[in-house]
Amino acid sequence: MQSSWRCCRLMDGKPFNLKLTALLLLLGIWIVPAHPCGAAPALGPIAVFLSDTEAAYTEPVSAFQDEIQIPVQIFNLKGEIDNAPREMARIFAIHPVLILALGAKAAYTAKVWTADHPQIPVIFALVLNWRRYKLLDGQNNIAGIASEVAPGTQFVNLTMTSPQIKRIGVIYSRLHSSETIRQAREAAVKLGLTLVARPIKRPMEFRQAYKQISEQIDSFWMIADPVAYTLANVDWIKKRCTRDRLICLGQSRNIAEVGVLLAVEPDMANVGLQAASMAKNILLNRVSPKQIGVMPPLGTRLVLNAKTAETIDLKLNPVVQDLAGEIIDR
Repeated sequence: MQSSWRCCRLMDGKPFNLKLTALLLLLGIWIVPAHPCGAAPALGPIAVFLSDTEAAYTEPVSAFQDEIQIPVQIFNLKGEIDNAPREMARIFAIHPVLILALGAKAAYTAKVWTADHPQIPVIFALVLNWRRYKLLDGQNNIAGIASEVAPGTQFVNLTMTSPQIKRIGVIYSRLHSSETIRQAREAAVKLGLTLVARPIKRPMEFRQAYKQISEQIDSFWMIADPVAYTLANVDWIKKRCTRDRLICLGQSRNIAEVGVLLAVEPDMANVGLQAASMAKNILLNRVSPKQIGVMPPLGTRLVLNAKTAETIDLKLNPVVQDLAGEIIDR
């Protein structure tokens, strides 16, 4: 796929994110000027559909609006799936050229309600384990941005925290996470690491699985698997990793907030920028959502829990602290 980026974005006097642009081009995403050759496209509106009012869902919206420069209207389920008929009726009433759905509830609602309106493209983001919801099944109008950072990127951040790490433990279900584990094994080989992975079928098997691998690992990786990582299991593994002096890696700030040592999550502003680039591809370049598929998130944010590091007697590398987007000290 060839890039259609031209110099117009530079000529309009606005800053240009060269790092993000390079990543987009490597992934085959065309970069389209907000005002090609000085003229704004006669498009809109775009419906931004939020699952809830939490900052996690609203954070990417500003970056998306600034970059897309197409009229945007915002709709919100406010955490209640019962609000779906009303909000989708409001969305259809504005005749959107595209729906950006943020969060699992908004994404699934947009999928169901556009099944009979395939002319409306949908881009989803901020959906943990998006395959669980079968968002691409049976429809060609949907594309998305995965919420899970690529395993290799997570492992690089993990080994920066402690270069002595060589064996990473993970517990997962084959039903939900086989593809993630496949990618993780490939990344581990490239980085000279060993992945010790144990599958389970039911949440109650989690503790026994951990005990079976605990002597073989020097770190532990928590993934977005709904079978393995229930609230009870997350609370248990957090305490167990602390007791065993293991570095534990999660995939969201909330994980670090409750006491896991570190988390690697998508950078929310970059999610908005990436969604805007995908939307431009669909609306201006006529690239089909099916052709785009689901892209990995571009740009990550490292969150460290300094209190946990102190508890497990880990001295944090100053370089890692400088790279961290946030350090939690409680």
